[in-house]
Amino acid sequence: MKKIRTDFQTLFSQYEVDFLANLRRVLREPSVAGPKTFGAPFGVGPKRALETVLQISKEMGFRTGQVADCVGWVEYGPTEDQQSDYFGILGHLDVVDVEDDWQYAPFDLTRVDNYLYGRGVLDNKGPLMATLFALYLIKIQNIEFQQRVRIIFGTDEESGSRDIPLYLQHEKAPIAGFTPDCKFPAVYGERGLLDIQLTLPVTDGSGRQIKALDGHFDKSFIPDHASLILADGTVKHYTGRKAPSNAPELAENVLPPLAADGSQLTGQVGQFFDWVTTTIGTQTTGRNLGIDFQDTASGALQVAFYGLSLENQSMSCHLTCRYPISTTEDALLTQIQTKLLPTMTVTVKRRYPSQVTNPELPFIQQLGAIYEADTGLDGTPVTTTGVTYARALPNIIAFGPSFPGQKGIAHKGNEWLKFSDWQMMMQIYYDALIALNAKTDK
Repeated sequence: MKKIRTDFQTLFSQYEVDFLANLRRVLREPSVAGPKTFGAPFGVGPKRALETVLQISKEMGFRTGQVADCVGWVEYGPTEDQQSDYFGILGHLDVVDVEDDWQYAPFDLTRVDNYLYGRGVLDNKGPLMATLFALYLIKIQNIEFQQRVRIIFGTDEESGSRDIPLYLQHEKAPIAGFTPDCKFPAVYGERGLLDIQLTLPVTDGSGRQIKALDGHFDKSFIPDHASLILADGTVKHYTGRKAPSNAPELAENVLPPLAADGSQLTGQVGQFFDWVTTTIGTQTTGRNLGIDFQDTASGALQVAFYGLSLENQSMSCHLTCRYPISTTEDALLTQIQTKLLPTMTVTVKRRYPSQVTNPELPFIQQLGAIYEADTGLDGTPVTTTGVTYARALPNIIAFGPSFPGQKGIAHKGNEWLKFSDWQMMMQIYYDALIALNAKTDK
């Protein structure tokens, strides 16, 4: 990767301390989704983070606004017509919750050499604040823009992006833009996602062999601890390695060994666990389910086995399938049905069809060229396994923040971002905003 450009380095160094202090202010707000309350539809934490960012933006002299108590915006550029088109940057201030797997204070900013630690430092507070700070460096130089640029701060991405429809009830969509909520270079295609629950009714009483299945099972990550507690007092504990659900191959999943032990039980419960062991197991490709689809544009299908449950006299396993852009949901479900046990059912918990934007669009090509110039790396547009915030708002694609080779960092303990990468992404966003929006002499 190239070094930070000298003129940008000089400009950045003048404000580095302030930028880090303001990032710390935002990270210190534990913006995990909570109960709806007055003035805070997605909980007090996300709302406080939003208010903090808007206060920082006002201190920087930006125009600001707030929509539906859950989405804020910061603007720079022409003021004559607030109904005119604008270029948008969309990011989110809400974060996933923390567990006891942190070495550093999760809701703070800790710098150790070239690493920044804290919940949200990568997903998505750190990159989102990088776009704000990049826009501030443009503002203090009085660089004129030919159109408005608006940074949009959402507060519900981790829980379903219910905030952006509220925003669109009051504000028009941008004509183009990006979210710093994925990876570099520009992402023109996102795989489809199907989150399913496979359930077997237990009618023979064999469920009484199990007292509890304990663990933190969440769709956002592969679990690293669980317990199987049997009615006879036997307790079996399992520990592994956590990874985000879009990188299951990086995990040491505790559910397959739990299922293997459960397959020794009798009756339908034992039958269910045996099916899970032989059909799901440790695979992340879906081969035994017959769904190991792939294509050259977006790669191979991924299966994230993230949960097991026993409730309402039924056993269930929970899977997320991230499928190639050339595959359909119907093809996936049809094939899965052929592998189920008799009486087993499929329930779709979440669904996102694949999404593709023309990679030849001028602004996508420009983003790629800027990325290449700043980093020296290949800027050819790519696809992703993730479901990004770009889906929530029309005309938005993902652009950053992770660089090639960086994977499996978010949604687990000691979430980190390299300081040098933070500075580099800020330069990329700085250059991109100028290239796409600054006035030019004709």
